[in-house]
Order: sequence, then C-alpha cells, then structure tokens
Amino acid sequence: MTDASLAAVANFDQKQALDLRERQIAVLGSAKQIAHVIYVVTELGIADRLVDGPQPVGRLAADTETHEDALRRILRAAAAFGIFAEQEDGTFAITPLGEGLTSARIGGLRPMVQFSFHDFNRLPYAEIMHSVRTGEPAFNKVFGMGFYDYLQTHPEVNRFFEGFMAHWSRRLADRFAAELAPERFGRIADIGGSNGYFLAKMLQRHPAGTGVLFDLPEVVADAEPLLKEHGVAERVEVVGGDFFSSPLPVGADAYILKSIVHNWPDDTCVALLKRIRAAIGEADARLIAIDQIVPPLNQWDHSKIIDIDMLVLFGGKERDLREWKAIFGAAGFELVNTPAAYGWALLEARPI
Repeated sequence: MTDASLAAVANFDQKQALDLRERQIAVLGSAKQIAHVIYVVTELGIADRLVDGPQPVGRLAADTETHEDALRRILRAAAAFGIFAEQEDGTFAITPLGEGLTSARIGGLRPMVQFSFHDFNRLPYAEIMHSVRTGEPAFNKVFGMGFYDYLQTHPEVNRFFEGFMAHWSRRLADRFAAELAPERFGRIADIGGSNGYFLAKMLQRHPAGTGVLFDLPEVVADAEPLLKEHGVAERVEVVGGDFFSSPLPVGADAYILKSIVHNWPDDTCVALLKRIRAAIGEADARLIAIDQIVPPLNQWDHSKIIDIDMLVLFGGKERDLREWKAIFGAAGFELVNTPAAYGWALLEARPI
C-alpha cells in the first residue's frame, strides 16, 4: 500500500472516530428530548396498547385522543432508541425494552418515569445550580420546605410517593429475598417498611418468623389488607411512628433499612443508626441496609444518576463502600458481609 493510500485510510478512520464521537455527544445532548418522549409514551400507556400485537398509528391516536402525525413522530423517535419497532406497514410493535414500561410489569420502570416528571422533581431540577453551589437540596429553595414536610402538606403527592416506594419494595423483595435469608432470624423489624410488602415476602419464606412493620402512622394504616393477602397479618406487629423521634422496636433479631439511608446526609444517617444500635442493646442482632453502592472511578452505574436526585431533592447521597463502612463505624456497627461491588446491594452489619 502506498503512502498516499495509508494516509487516506488513516484520514478515513479519524473521520469515522470523529463521527462516532459527534453522534455520542448528540445523544447525550438530547437527553431532555429522549426523556420527554419516554414520558409521553408512558403517560399515554402506549406499551400497554401494544402487548397484544402491533397497532397502526391511527388507532393508537384515536384511543389516546392525540394528533395522529404528532404521535407518529413521537413513536418514530421512541423506535430510534429501541422502545418500539417501526414496521414496514406503518404499524408499531413493542420491544423487550419497551415491555419495561407496561403497567403490569413488576419491577418495571413506569413509576420511575412518572416520578421524574412530577412537579416535585421537575421544578427543583430547574434550580440544580443552587444545589451545586451550596450543597443543599434545591427542593427546599423551590418549595420553602424539605421533601418529607412537603409530602405531609400535599396528600395527593404523598399517595403517589407511597405507591412509588411500594413499587420499589416489590422489586427489592424479589431480588434480595434469598440473599437476606430471613429464616436466620426469629423476629424481623422493617424500619420505614412502607405498606409491608417486603416484610410480608420475607415472612412467607419463613413460616416460623414474626415481624414488626414500623413507619409513619399514615403509611402503615394501609398495611393490614396487604399483610392479610399474604397470610402473615397474625405474625406482624404494625407500629406507627417516626424513626427519628419515636421509640424503635426492641427485641428484633434483624433491623432492615430498605432504600432509607441514601435519603439523608451522613450526620442524620449516623443519628438514625445509633438509635437502632441503642434498640439492639446487648443482643447479637443484625442491621441490614438494602441500598446502593457507588462503584469507583469511571464505571457506569445508575447509582451515580440517582445520587443527583439525592442532591437536588432530598439532601442525601449515594455512598461507595468506604463511606458505608464509615457511617456504620460511627454508629457502633461493623460490616460483616461482602456486598455487591456496585448497584443495589445488601449490606449486613453487627453491633461492635
């Protein structure tokens, strides 16, 4: 090959690499548009309408009371990043990726999309620079109060958020039931346990066990029907209270904090963990946190994205393993298992 040919190949390769980088930047820079397309198809329930087979845009537009050409353009964009598949005959079909947006999918992402576009999320993100400059949640600046105080004054938002947290309980119960091995513990206290789904699933695996469901009174008020449905109501003590100020259950063999710790800054987390340590006393009980571990350096993981939610909305944070060990140690616990290296993980600690 001549020098000129080699130079031409090198120039072609450089152009291809540049084109690829430009396309990648274009996708990253279009995140807002992509997110809004996903929001639209979620709100319209398009995935549910396609589970039985491909549908023409005209029918979908009529069923959803939308403008046919506008909807076609939305669906074409969604097909470009794999949620639907545009067919030669003009119909659209669902894909395995799109199935994650169906309403019947346990562990699906539809509630997360709705969460991301709710006013309590959308408006603080418009003030994200406040969080970056101050380290404080932009939520407080926008609404004049903290996230949980806002829930108490907006019952309709509180109901949505409770449903959102119950959704995550279903995901986490199915994922971590075997790893937690609830049959090891005679009595399990689920602190901040929402409507009791997670605890119910643990006790179904452990017919001889009992449990305590602890959460705010208005949250646990809805727990009894679910506990009865799972056949564990007679084995669960339901206690309403605030885990920062109310007496915590004593006498449990395991205290579970599920998707709780990341909502709070370090000092608040240590204060909560110290309260659990005091409730344990001299017993050889276990503290089990089911939460996220941030991977090191440049690795991709969704925890690094959720961490921005924690910054902007709650004032909490996602933690790497070193940070988890630090707050455990400050509260009188030590980690005793080897959790997953990143992502959702089960961290088990014992009192020192």
